[in-house]
Amino acid sequence: MRWLPLLLLLLLLPALAQERVIRVLEAERLELREEGGEEVLVLVGSPVRLERDGEALEAERVVYLRGKRLLFFSGKVRYRDREGRLIEAEELQVDLEDEGFDALEVRIEAENLLLTGPLCQRAAGAILLEEGYATPCASCGQEVPDYAFRAREVVLYPGDRVVARDVTLLVQEKPVLTLPVLLLYLSERRPRLEVGQDEGGLYVKADLPYVAAFGLGYTLLRYYQGRGYGFGLDHYGTGEAKERYFFLHTPPDTFQYRGEYGLKRQEFSVSALIERDDTREKLTRFRLEALLPGTPAPQDWRYALRLEGFLDHDPSTPPPRTLQRLPELEAQSPTLRQGPFSLQAGLQLGRYLAETNPLNRSARALGPYAEAGRLLLTHTESLVLVPWPGASLQAENRFRGFYYTTQNPDGEPERQVDWTTRAALRQTFGGLSLEAGYLRSVQEGESPFRFDALPQRRTHQATLALAFQERPLALSLKGGWDLEKTGYLPLEGEGRLQDQGYSLLLYHKRGLEEGPLETRLEGSLTPYPFSLRASLRYDHPKALFDPLLLQGAYALPAGSLNLAHRHGLNGEGPLETSLTLAYREGQEAYTLQARRDWPKDALQASGQAIFGPQSLSLQATLDPTALAYQAGFRSGSAPGPLLDLLLSGRYQEGFRGTNLRLGLTQALPEVAFRLTANLHLPEVEDGGVYLKDLAFSGGLELWPPSPPDASGENALPGLSLSGSLTYTRRPSSPEGYALALRNFGPTLTFLGRENTRLHLAALLSQNLPGEPLKPRFVLVLDRCCWAMRFTLDAAKSEVRLAFLYGGQAAEVLMDEEGVRLGGLP
Repeated sequence: MRWLPLLLLLLLLPALAQERVIRVLEAERLELREEGGEEVLVLVGSPVRLERDGEALEAERVVYLRGKRLLFFSGKVRYRDREGRLIEAEELQVDLEDEGFDALEVRIEAENLLLTGPLCQRAAGAILLEEGYATPCASCGQEVPDYAFRAREVVLYPGDRVVARDVTLLVQEKPVLTLPVLLLYLSERRPRLEVGQDEGGLYVKADLPYVAAFGLGYTLLRYYQGRGYGFGLDHYGTGEAKERYFFLHTPPDTFQYRGEYGLKRQEFSVSALIERDDTREKLTRFRLEALLPGTPAPQDWRYALRLEGFLDHDPSTPPPRTLQRLPELEAQSPTLRQGPFSLQAGLQLGRYLAETNPLNRSARALGPYAEAGRLLLTHTESLVLVPWPGASLQAENRFRGFYYTTQNPDGEPERQVDWTTRAALRQTFGGLSLEAGYLRSVQEGESPFRFDALPQRRTHQATLALAFQERPLALSLKGGWDLEKTGYLPLEGEGRLQDQGYSLLLYHKRGLEEGPLETRLEGSLTPYPFSLRASLRYDHPKALFDPLLLQGAYALPAGSLNLAHRHGLNGEGPLETSLTLAYREGQEAYTLQARRDWPKDALQASGQAIFGPQSLSLQATLDPTALAYQAGFRSGSAPGPLLDLLLSGRYQEGFRGTNLRLGLTQALPEVAFRLTANLHLPEVEDGGVYLKDLAFSGGLELWPPSPPDASGENALPGLSLSGSLTYTRRPSSPEGYALALRNFGPTLTFLGRENTRLHLAALLSQNLPGEPLKPRFVLVLDRCCWAMRFTLDAAKSEVRLAFLYGGQAAEVLMDEEGVRLGGLP
């Protein structure tokens, strides 16, 4: 009975009008009844499938109590929430009022963690599991999980945090340790314990998790033999605000810290950041922004406080010349309306450290980076009136005033003004209209800062315009008086004849004292599928024509053909001719572009033909001295393999500069690499064929590992190659070449039982020849839900031992500079 979903949806929509809509995807039987004066809906199916705002639910039986707004699920319940977590239970009760639920005999799959327990609840987005059991090894194929834990209470927070209380740690299902609290980050699977030895001696790094009422995070402990101790913390807040506080001090005097705070509400919004990293620069940068209200409405007043700058901890180096606000206060009014009049105003007050304005003499005396206060006052007034039928009056006044604490050479405080006033009165009589306009625009003054300096400008004029429009004819005439220069503005006349299929424009500009200034003529004709256009302009003071532009186009059934020509009418003759052809049908596409430069007697042409995953391209430039060419071939598509070949060079009394470029890429999960090479081909000055340069990066599995048989024998290791390699031919050096390796080398992978993998890698990061080989050996034991990494770096004289927990741990540990080694799943 698959006709039920539509009927059920129609029945449930009125019942659930106040909640997010539930879509019934599949059900077999519907029952409507009344129990205790309450309307009850019962759905039965194998299974019943529901969808609700990104959540999917399945069960054999669903009961909805309309009055209490409760949903009851029973029988093989499966619930996938909006965060992708899968919850399986025998019974599940969902409260539509507060989005909470209760469940019995629960199994939860979250990220790489499996949780089970007899009773589960969700409230305020967090899932609480009582008497819970959890392990990250459930998907690893282990008969007995390597480690797990039991806890009186397990809380799974939205995102990736798990907090457990009264915890018993289990190794091979045997209790080994009892803890009052345990914290897990499911998405941050990084080493928490590392022991090693470098050139300075032994070091130990430990990140110990903690949970408190005000948040959770890690205590960072460091020990460096002969150098001292380091300490820090990495804290995450669990409240409404976004909080992250990180601090780390390492000997002798290196500081790293970063604090983030963000809270956004309807009433106000606050965001703050402070950070320092002595490994990059000895600066403390800070930023604060407070907004009131946090989410403003159009009718709200708006207030803002901004603080942005840095503290320089190294006086021996020059500070960066970035803009600093120390601080900045802003107030902005809404648009206030009273009838046809509107007003909007703002005020900004601040003290700034910034680069000085090099065009300002007094600012240059302050040096390249200086401090000053500034007041910015803005206001905009507008008026829109209809004084009588057919008439309209529009007026606007916009003002920005910048006032500084610095002084000019005359001892006066510096200022800048950007002030524009405009007004227009328009009267229409059918197709005839008359418009009188006024414009005054001024930008003047000087700023001590580069970031807000305005160019000087002054415009002051009154205009009068007359227009007539009766389709297809449109005429306009505009003139005026320049109040700044006390002279007439040029008279501008325009006539346009436009209708479907054609257009003709004549524009003329004439100075009443200077005489004619400019004449422009444009015309177009568009009888489908053709389109023709021509334009011409004459500059009267220079007595010169602009190039005549002729354009023609033809609309093909699956493409287009365009032809354009520019011709000089001042004795230059033809200047440029261009042709463009584009055609596509199915998976095949063709393009052709050609351009003739008549003064240079040069011809450029390019074309491309696409045949599904293969394509051919050709580019050529012919001038009186040589023929330059490029021919390309591409085969394949992403993620690959993708092959690119490009042959380039020029013919000038023989072939010169000949080069064949090869590119091969693939981005599949198991094999990802990029290979590029340039091959020199015979030419007039050099008849040799040799490799100029080559670059390889990525991971390539030469052959996969073979697991042991039932008797535990006949296992064969897999071999992969990863990293980056760069080869450059250098005839001037004694060796004739240069070779650069970055984390380049082989990796042997051994497969054991229960998804156990052992990786042994020998990696080189060196420039050859000339440097002795100093490899870095990496040994990783990966048990899927935990991993151990041992590193021996001969170049740094360093030894490291690190442990990691979480799913597929080695995928993170063996990730070298963004290149995943072969042999991994």
